[in-house]
Amino acid sequence: MYPASKHAVTVLTEGLRRELVQLGSKIKVTSVSPGVVETEFANIYGQDVKKFLYKENPVLQAKDIADAVLYTLGTPPHVQIHEITIRPIGENF
Repeated sequence: MYPASKHAVTVLTEGLRRELVQLGSKIKVTSVSPGVVETEFANIYGQDVKKFLYKENPVLQAKDIADAVLYTLGTPPHVQIHEITIRPIGENF
């Protein structure tokens, strides 16, 4: 279910972008799809899951995602980044 819902967000984002283009809007829309990011999210699943996710697999840091978003926001007015997929090297999910 998770992969399907993640793809649905990408499709909705693209639909919104196209609607805004048809309206002549200059609003930019970008879909950001990160891989595993080390956050407090895993705390709700307990230490075993947290260890598996964050110690036994390559992960991104929240700053990695923030930097990508800042890069996107800093593009010139004529540049639109439709989608960013960010994964740590070696991720196998």
